[in-house]
Amino acid sequence: MTKRHHATDLQMIPVDQIAVLNPRDRNGRVFEEIVGNIKSLGLKKPVTVTPRDDLEDGKRYLLICGEGRLKAFKSLGEKEIPALVVAVNDEDAFIMSLTENIVCVRQTHLEIACSSRHRVHDGDHA
Repeated sequence: MTKRHHATDLQMIPVDQIAVLNPRDRNGRVFEEIVGNIKSLGLKKPVTVTPRDDLEDGKRYLLICGEGRLKAFKSLGEKEIPALVVAVNDEDAFIMSLTENIVCVRQTHLEIACSSRHRVHDGDHA
């Protein structure tokens, strides 16, 4: 996996230019906690995105990690979000996304299996 996590890669990205790679349903209570924490304490960890020029609806970045944080920023009316911009291929982006979800979000086994199944069904298995 290619890693380019340098301080210069941290940028303010318009929230409306970010497409979600691996969307998932969220527990409403947990989401409200994320929103409350960001509102009172600020964003402690930037989202991770990778640039893409083949996305629809004018989006220019693919979200790898931080869907809850991105949705919270949008719900708070924020126009931009701090993002770590990394240059990775689609496979590495998906692996990074799954890793974040497994480690940080504690997805259920069913969510992980469904996410992997959707990835294979979409023909994105390499």
